[in-house]
Parts: sequence; C-alpha cells; structure tokens
Amino acid sequence: MKKILFLGLIILMFSCEEKQAKTIVAQQNQTIPTKESIKIREEEKSNGDSIKAPKPQVIIPVKIPETPDKIIKCFPPESVDYKDKGGNMENGFVTECLYKNHTLEKAYNKFREMNIANDDGKFLEKKMPSGKHTASFNDYPISVTYTYPQKHILEVEILFPGGVTIIHFKKEKDDVRVNVNHSPD
Repeated sequence: MKKILFLGLIILMFSCEEKQAKTIVAQQNQTIPTKESIKIREEEKSNGDSIKAPKPQVIIPVKIPETPDKIIKCFPPESVDYKDKGGNMENGFVTECLYKNHTLEKAYNKFREMNIANDDGKFLEKKMPSGKHTASFNDYPISVTYTYPQKHILEVEILFPGGVTIIHFKKEKDDVRVNVNHSPD
C-alpha cells in the first residue's frame, strides 16, 4: 500500500507543472533523471556500541508510463445495459435500455449513434430538440415528433407507413432508462 501511495505521489509531483522547477518530459520506458546532487545522510557519531554504519540515502530513478493528454473518466463509469423484453404483433416489441451515469442529452446522442444504421436512429435529429418539435422528410413518408410530457422525460414518436416506433427517454437519478416500442398501426 505504501508503494502505491508513493508512486501516486511521484506521479502527482511530475504532473503538476506549476510546482516543478523545470519541465520533465517522460516517454514510455524512459528513465526520469534524478536530482543532480544526491544527499547522503551524515553518519551519526558512534558511541562505540554499534559496529554498523548507517547506509547512505540513494534516490532511485522512476519510470513513469506515458499517459494520454485528455482526462481519463473512470469515476463513475458510463455503461449501457440492454434487455429485449419481446412482444407480439398486437402490442408491439419492446426493448429496454439503461444508460448508467448519463444525462438525458448524452443518452439521446449515444442512442442515436448506436442506432444510426437502423430506423430507430437514422431519422432522429442530430441534436436533441429542447422543446416540442416535429420533423418530416421529403424522401421518406415518415414523421418524427418530439415531446416532453414532464421535465426529465423525452418521448419520440416515429410514424412509418404501416407502423409506429415510440422511444421513451426517462431520467432516473444518475441514469437514463430508454424504452423502445416497435408496433404496427
């Protein structure tokens, strides 16, 4: 545990540029030079009882792995869990997704990116509308309606010839629950 804390302290010292006297550039597997002068503890005066002299203090060079320039987001981790709830032609087919540690807008963007190849994401606006909005397409007989029935709920209704898809985004604490219902007319 002490080694981990010591290594963390060393990394912190090298990452804080304003506290360093000079900039140190470390590449992967490169040894970082130590201080120019190595301080050696003064030998304590022996009282004749001890025959061992204290060992001099030596600073050991440390290898610091290369780290990316951007901030690493590791707490809390973002993830997406999918559940296919099945269904039938009468009530539709339901899929439920939980976007852990996402905002409503991040979940919308992630949903759109993950479904851009199919009809669920292909017809969604690139940027999530902030209010009630209806989009129609000249090339397709499709309309997409965005509504906010409550403050943290977005409902997207995609009307296709012969069917409708309703995508329901609901913010729950730090997560967003997305229900997708594909149903015939």
